[in-house]
Amino acid sequence: MKQFVVIGLGNFGINVATALHKLGNQVLVIDESERKVEQIKDFVTQAIVADTTDRKVLSEFVDKSVDAAIVCMGDNIEASVMITLYLKDLGIERIIAKAINEDHGRILGLVGATKIIYPEKDVAIELAETLTTPNLINWLPVEPDYKIFELKAPKDYVGKTLAELKLYDNYGIQVIAVKEGPKGPFHLIPGGSFTITENSSLAIIGKNEDIAKLKSNNK
Repeated sequence: MKQFVVIGLGNFGINVATALHKLGNQVLVIDESERKVEQIKDFVTQAIVADTTDRKVLSEFVDKSVDAAIVCMGDNIEASVMITLYLKDLGIERIIAKAINEDHGRILGLVGATKIIYPEKDVAIELAETLTTPNLINWLPVEPDYKIFELKAPKDYVGKTLAELKLYDNYGIQVIAVKEGPKGPFHLIPGGSFTITENSSLAIIGKNEDIAKLKSNNK
């Protein structure tokens, strides 16, 4: 069972904390607001009212045994930066911090955050991707230049083999899995002879620019 600390109980923090707990993890939440802590206490492992911008107070509740700390105080830039710095000093190896803009994110990275989250930006990008490519089901950034995305098979793919589609030759992308409908079989690393059906959803990995070319041809 993994252990997480969520600091800051805005909408983002509440949703992260409750989701982690539902997945069977131990979740400690900390916020200055007694009202917010009271509201969430029955949905997490432990809920504490405390001022985590005080280094000494933070060290009383958090140590390096936690699997990750999530700093959800993005709207309070100074507080989020201070808390991230203190968590780094406490030896927390994985610190995920919410940022409101790129500059805020850069500062959080400099003081110790290992991953920066931009909730509004990430949701906006996902919505834009989905609206632009109707067949797009989901996508996941892997590295700055690469992503994995799931694409419902376009009509002109149906009945063709992966070899016939020549996705790698034409776009430089690789199909790493195919799923046949919600309850159908899952095919990991399908070969070139695999035939696409109308129920197929393709998991594809590639560079961002190569994926953009594929999507522009499948609008």
